[in-house]
Amino acid sequence: MAFANRHSAGTIWLPTGNPDTTNITATDFGIATNTVGMGGQPGSLGITFEGGSPDRTYQRVQLDSGATASSPSGVVAANQLAYWKDKSRYLVTNDSAQALGGGAAANSAFRNFVAGIFRSAVTAGNICDLLQRGQNINVKTTGSPAIGDTIVGDTSTTAAQGAVVTAGTAPTTSVIIGRARGPAVANVTPVDVDIINVQ
Repeated sequence: MAFANRHSAGTIWLPTGNPDTTNITATDFGIATNTVGMGGQPGSLGITFEGGSPDRTYQRVQLDSGATASSPSGVVAANQLAYWKDKSRYLVTNDSAQALGGGAAANSAFRNFVAGIFRSAVTAGNICDLLQRGQNINVKTTGSPAIGDTIVGDTSTTAAQGAVVTAGTAPTTSVIIGRARGPAVANVTPVDVDIINVQ
């Protein structure tokens, strides 16, 4: 059961019963036709809610229609980082060039616009629920994190992933995604995620 804390007086529509696998078409959600669709809730784009395990918080967003195989980051995959493309429209992308602070912006500024973690593959243009807070969440990373290391956005422009700041060293000026719970396995690290949502 999910409890909404924004734009809703009760539970939200979870087509699969699991926010980790939400992948709603714009038509079914009602965005494409300005109707309610098959359970979409007008005004619920951007809603934050607790779901799944009690320690997890999600935000409902729309994936940019350009997040396709032809983009530098390719199609969205589970455990990738999502970046804000347009906060006012709750629009996200896995392509750093299309993110706020991406493209011509200097110093890999897109690293400071992490919106959450994709928990499953999401179709370009669809509505999904990004994980923004939770314990022991799989996150795509580079490097060799150890327990307690800080995870921030990586500078890679082709991989929507986190990078490691070793425990005991000064944190970078990048926004913190969370703390590593253990070592990476096949470039996926268990992380205690705590990302600020957009209201």
